[in-house]
Amino acid sequence: MEQTRQRIFTALTEAIADETVEELTVPLVARRAKIAVRTVYRHFPTREELFVAWNEWAQENLHVLMLSYPDTLEGLRRLTPELYRSYDEHEALILALLNLKAALPLRRQGRAHRFRSVETALAEVTDAASPTARRRAVAVLYLLVSAPAWQAMREQTGLDGAEAGEAAAWAVRVLTDALKRDPEGPAGAAAT
Repeated sequence: MEQTRQRIFTALTEAIADETVEELTVPLVARRAKIAVRTVYRHFPTREELFVAWNEWAQENLHVLMLSYPDTLEGLRRLTPELYRSYDEHEALILALLNLKAALPLRRQGRAHRFRSVETALAEVTDAASPTARRRAVAVLYLLVSAPAWQAMREQTGLDGAEAGEAAAWAVRVLTDALKRDPEGPAGAAAT
């Protein structure tokens, strides 16, 4: 019974991640899971219940990825390539979360925590900065380690996940080194 639920969740994840899918239906999920439509309905009496259960399943499967950002500068620098590798390992689920409107609450749930972790990690290089410069630096560096950046680098530049992770890690190092020298970073550049 649990294996069938897992097959259903995996099929739904793949369907959500598939940009060619125009409408997510129970028959589509059943076909992808290679089970009968009635079997899906036996586990999930409505489409809405299927999505609620999938959302919980996705949250459990990505809990570590979504909440485990380090709160030190060195940890942030080390995390970047590892994080991109994790995005690759969970590609279908990450793409599903990025592409599905229904997954927005799940993305929002961990966003504030991840942002605070990056803010804490950058404190040693942004403490002397103005609030505006600090906010801008955190925003840029937070974006660099995010799943949307991973997706954009893969889709728009042709880099695979490992290459994108190395590129993002390089950018994190360059930017944090620059912030050590000039904590005003982008705010200082805009003022001159």
